Amino acid sequence: MTKLFKLIDKNFSKVDNEWQWTYSCLFPFTFNKYPITEITITDHLWKKKGREEVTKELILSILRERLNNKIAKPSKYRGKRIVFIRQIILYARKNYRLIFWFKDQTTNHLWIRNCYPINYEEKP
Repeated sequence: MTKLFKLIDKNFSKVDNEWQWTYSCLFPFTFNKYPITEITITDHLWKKKGREEVTKELILSILRERLNNKIAKPSKYRGKRIVFIRQIILYARKNYRLIFWFKDQTTNHLWIRNCYPINYEEKP
């Protein structure tokens, strides 16, 4: 299988006190009609116990399979950035909450802040 993302940078941010992995997209990837060329995943999500099942590879798979070519409204959070929270992402029979935004007011770089499993039962 051809790699769809390539790791281009791994560094520890002293400012944010976290590890950050930046990937380039090796296939056409769009979100909210913007072409996405880079994705950064932070280690923020692993600072709480019980999230060992969430890996960088799982997040990249979720992005590729559930976020590519999608349009989403931002959350009602009002702060320094426009935050997207995808509440229900069904992947491998599990549901996850994905919290992300465009990095530094760009439209081609997604910053993945958090991803964790959630319990969700669909109402009939």
